[in-house]
Amino acid sequence: MTADQATADLGGYHDLVRRDVFGLVPERAGRLLDLGGGVGATALALKQAGRAERAVVADLVADTALAGLDAAYGGDLENPEFLQRIIAEQGPFDTVLCLDVLEHLSDPWSVVATLAGGLAPGGAIVASLPNASNIRLVWPLVVHGRFDLTEAGICDRTHLRWFVRQTAVDLLTGPGLRLEAVEGKLLAGRRYRLTNAATFGLLRRFFEIQYLIRVRAPE
Repeated sequence: MTADQATADLGGYHDLVRRDVFGLVPERAGRLLDLGGGVGATALALKQAGRAERAVVADLVADTALAGLDAAYGGDLENPEFLQRIIAEQGPFDTVLCLDVLEHLSDPWSVVATLAGGLAPGGAIVASLPNASNIRLVWPLVVHGRFDLTEAGICDRTHLRWFVRQTAVDLLTGPGLRLEAVEGKLLAGRRYRLTNAATFGLLRRFFEIQYLIRVRAPE
């Protein structure tokens, strides 16, 4: 199992640990829910590091969740009754992770609103969302008139919703949560770093593959 790997792109496996978001996860994550977290590798890693007191995962593949998690729920992430049951049985949550999952849902706004209602006072949601203004999507669309879906990555054929920086922030802050941090992850590769530096960051949004966002509920 590759539980110590970090995802290098938006495509990934259910057992990868998203260490790239650890900097945004509260140091004391408390009761943690990893929504769409596969087999729970990221949640378990945070628990084993002493940062989460209780680690819960919810995903369609949660029936194969890793040993060491406190609870695992398999079901439809867009079913409000399913989410409310998790919140009632395991919440309120101090931290909720939504990593590369919201773009796969037909109504992520309702899901975020439900999750916000399941946060403890001062609780946080940490999310990652792909950037639809990335050059890998924009260049073929604008220059070649192509919008080809792929098996993984920025044009993943299972993406139902598309976001840029501001609309991603709007999604997470919509239920009245306060924005605390936004980080744009640059595409891997020297040419993207050099081009970004040469243009003094003016074109950075085209080289950002995804946004990492943390929002927080009122105390």
